[in-house]
Amino acid sequence: MDRLSLVVVEAAVELVPPGISDHPSVRRYAERRGRRPAAVLLDRSYHHAAMKGLKDAHKRGRPDIVYHILLDAMGTPLYAAGRLALYVDTRDGMVMRVGEGVHLPRSYHRFIGLLEDLYYKGAIIADNGEELMSMRRMRLRDLMEELSPDRAILLRESGAATSLGDLAASLASSGNPLVGIGGFPAGDFSDEVLELFPERASLGERSYDASLLACRLIYEVERASLGGPNT
Repeated sequence: MDRLSLVVVEAAVELVPPGISDHPSVRRYAERRGRRPAAVLLDRSYHHAAMKGLKDAHKRGRPDIVYHILLDAMGTPLYAAGRLALYVDTRDGMVMRVGEGVHLPRSYHRFIGLLEDLYYKGAIIADNGEELMSMRRMRLRDLMEELSPDRAILLRESGAATSLGDLAASLASSGNPLVGIGGFPAGDFSDEVLELFPERASLGERSYDASLLACRLIYEVERASLGGPNT
């Protein structure tokens, strides 16, 4: 395996939509943050009352899911070796790319500020000119065409049953595989996403946190491709 691309699909990350930007809970939160209501991330922890009328509200307003996936993934040997590429497909039609050797803030609130800055600036550039992270408007379909993986597998509870070990071994034997993992708290993938992933894998009937699932999968891929420990 040359590199594994991990894509957080339909991530519950988006700026506050115009329809609720005037809601009192949104305005109070934005004022505390020193930002305009339309420039803050939708977050159910603060905007629960405002979200009640939103379409697909049960799948939205959870940027913490992406935070934990990225934080765990970026601490792995596979990422340190430059063999794990990380992408986030957001609810509002953006794609976030993570560069190599990036370290996320350990504070969740600082991470939220980083994402909001990405929406505004489009990229975070290091002092040496290297692009650490970027955000641009892009469809998931276009990202996958750009990456051109030799395999694209979606982790889904109703997919073909397999074990983490078997899935990791098959990924490690591929050249440029891509794995999609849901970045939303409840519900199912959209029809558009399902069309992009004819190959779907289920790791059991039980539902696991996305960050735990991603971390365990990366570990198993490390064992299969980097010769990691057997314990």
